Amino acid sequence: MAVPDATDVWSNIVSGGVGTALGVLGTIIVAVLNRQPSMATIVDARIRTLIEGYEKHVEDLQHEIQKLEAKVDTLTRALAAAHAYRFSGKIDDV
Repeated sequence: MAVPDATDVWSNIVSGGVGTALGVLGTIIVAVLNRQPSMATIVDARIRTLIEGYEKHVEDLQHEIQKLEAKVDTLTRALAAAHAYRFSGKIDDV
């Protein structure tokens, strides 16, 4: 059986070390990539934010519509009262 010389030993150690280093680097890269949220998660979060913003805007608009409807009701009653008062015969100078 032949004894390997020092050059072959160091060659094997260096190539094994380089292979191990590449394996470790690949493992680290995969671990970092897996830690980041997926694109679907990011898009879902953005869509959820947009929907919540639109829902808030719709609620504000509904509240404003209710206030305007109340004003219209008040003005309609006032107009009807003025119309009834005018045509009840109490105003003669038209």
